[in-house]
Amino acid sequence: MFVKNCWYVAGWDYDLPQGKVLARTIIDQPLALYRREDGSVVAMEDRCCHRQAALHLGEIEGDCLRCMYHGMKFDPSGRCVDIPGQDIIPVKARVRTYPVIERDNWIWVWMGDPALADPALVPFSVGPGDPDWDIRPSSLVFDADYRLVIDNLLDFSHLTYVHRKTFGGDEFSRSLPTITRLDRGMRVERWVRNVPALVFVQHIMDGRYDMLTDYSVVMPCVFVMRFQVYSPGTATEGPSNGQLLLDTWTCQSVVPVSAGQCIYYFSWGASKATATPEIGDLLYEGIHKAFLEDKEMIEAQYRNIRRDPGRPNMSTAHDVAVNQMHALMKRHIAEETTGVAAE
Repeated sequence: MFVKNCWYVAGWDYDLPQGKVLARTIIDQPLALYRREDGSVVAMEDRCCHRQAALHLGEIEGDCLRCMYHGMKFDPSGRCVDIPGQDIIPVKARVRTYPVIERDNWIWVWMGDPALADPALVPFSVGPGDPDWDIRPSSLVFDADYRLVIDNLLDFSHLTYVHRKTFGGDEFSRSLPTITRLDRGMRVERWVRNVPALVFVQHIMDGRYDMLTDYSVVMPCVFVMRFQVYSPGTATEGPSNGQLLLDTWTCQSVVPVSAGQCIYYFSWGASKATATPEIGDLLYEGIHKAFLEDKEMIEAQYRNIRRDPGRPNMSTAHDVAVNQMHALMKRHIAEETTGVAAE
């Protein structure tokens, strides 16, 4: 149920300060992450090769990590360089390490074949370190299958109902987006025109607006959306010809911990050219409330699915991107499992 040959988010950069060993589980694989003396990140299997002790309970020594059960020390490549009381170190005394890239304030780990770890496949995002944007990051744990969260992101018709108190807007359920296939995902674009502002900002943004949601969902689980607000224009097709009033990015990653749990990393923020810090506060508060609404709905959905896992779903017109993403992920999983490209 997991694509392996992908870059997964292991956390925000602030989750891993110098001198800390961070435990993470991604696609059922336990990891221990720490920083070398130069600040670069090491991702190591969180399992000592001696008796499978958890290495995240170890201590950092220079660029190495020492297991604090029986003292074996591993260098950043995973090779054991010290066994207390033993001069000869067997070749097999090593643990697996994973390729790591730190970009846009996210720590990315490649969970598959390290020979295929292409830095060009790290998805685009806008991080809180970008000086032109006021981006606010956070995270939540969902006790649900991560694929249900991806489905949620690919079908914005739920905004009208799940988020009626935070986002609202009948337009999201009454209109269909433009969907474009990408090599490793989907792009979804929707204009809504001459509508009220999102519910959570209506107290400071009265009147009516044109709004764009233009986002990509890339395997295995990275969502990046540009959300823009314009004064109402006269265009009925294509971009609004109104004045750009608010320009924002939200970057999100849904990372499977196991079959029944995932971590949802997310951020939202506006360009400093179009918004004040007050708007940044409202965006952060709004998205956090909205994702708690998603969490309640999706966790209840997952409980129902577990009670009757064989029951089929009924598709609607809003499920085009959802169904295409399911097919894409199944094809990649089949290729990784069999080594043969799926038809």
